[in-house]
Amino acid sequence: MENREDRYLIVLASTVLVFVLFISTFPVALAFSLHSNRLTINETQLTANRSDEACPSIYGNRVVWQDLRNGKNWDIYMYNLSTREESRITNGGFDHREPVIYGDRIVWEDTRDSYQNANVHLYNLTTSTETQITTNISGQYAPDIYGDRIIWEDTRNGGGWDKEGNRAGNWDIYLYDLSTSTEYRITTNESMQEHPVIYGDRIVWQDSRNGNPDIYLYDLSTSRETQITTDPAAQYSPAIYGDRIIWTDARNGKADIYMYDVSTSAESQITTSGSVESGPAIYGDRIVWMDYRKGRENLDIYMYDLSTSTETQITTNESNQWGELDIWGNRIVWRDQRNGNNDIYMCTVSGKGAESEVEPEIRSEVEPEIRSEVEPQPRSEVNPEPEKEESINKNTPGFGIVYCVTGFLGVFLQWRR
Repeated sequence: MENREDRYLIVLASTVLVFVLFISTFPVALAFSLHSNRLTINETQLTANRSDEACPSIYGNRVVWQDLRNGKNWDIYMYNLSTREESRITNGGFDHREPVIYGDRIVWEDTRDSYQNANVHLYNLTTSTETQITTNISGQYAPDIYGDRIIWEDTRNGGGWDKEGNRAGNWDIYLYDLSTSTEYRITTNESMQEHPVIYGDRIVWQDSRNGNPDIYLYDLSTSRETQITTDPAAQYSPAIYGDRIIWTDARNGKADIYMYDVSTSAESQITTSGSVESGPAIYGDRIVWMDYRKGRENLDIYMYDLSTSTETQITTNESNQWGELDIWGNRIVWRDQRNGNNDIYMCTVSGKGAESEVEPEIRSEVEPEIRSEVEPQPRSEVNPEPEKEESINKNTPGFGIVYCVTGFLGVFLQWRR
């Protein structure tokens, strides 16, 4: 009978030890889980010149923008993130504006023949050559590029401006194929088609043929045009990546970000904060936009991850992070007013994603080391070290409890004998 009681006590002691050990290690496991879900945001100032910079575009390790440092006219500059070298792309006493980069090619609108007769130009970084793409005696503006295809908005069919300086008439979308040296007219409706973007065979733009701006799509592979939005409010500023089209939408009485999936024909509302959100950009599962929820003097950049259905505030500086945004991979670029002028900033987002209630860890807002006024050097982007698996030791919460219980049971069993 006594042996049976001893065996019972031994089983009971073992059960108590396992339970206490589980309870004592649970807080450690929980803390590790929360930390592994946090985003780390490494922020870098790319331009330190005291003039204004705007319209950043990123592809891989290269960032381009328009820059006012040489006087009253905008020039195109580029920064190579891998070599930390800044390059001036354009020269001349006229404006070069709205640059976009894809691979080793940069396109922009060029006003050497006057703004009313702006043309699209291309610069090849591999061959260091500049090429004029459009020659029509009208205005070509807001170019975009994907592969060998360049698109833009064009006034040659009756587009222009009214007496107040607002756009009027028939603006169309055109395309130029570098591989065939051929130009194509994409839109033929006699209204205003603006802000074109391209991804693969798909061209998306903002269209006013129905009396309000709508989003339209043209598929080059099928030569088919599709109206994406039908709500009577305004939908504008589209962007596209793969099957996903995003835009700014005014149907709720303010600006929100919406998305349409071409593969499923499903539309979804991305932002629901109650404030104004506009100017979105997309890459993969990540959508970024300019957000007004902290007021018009403190605009911030936010991001939504479609794979995790989580929203994250990217910028926290109490000035305006605003204007034109772009994203490539885990890098986001924007125009920033924290230094009293417009600079180009970038952040690198790392981690598995964060729940909306978990604040991102901002690693640095420190200016980079500057070698000269025209060659800003950003700090290296160091990803955080991966979390190491926690082990149980004497510093683990609850270890002292386990130790005391073990000792007590040992004494009790010895007394029973």
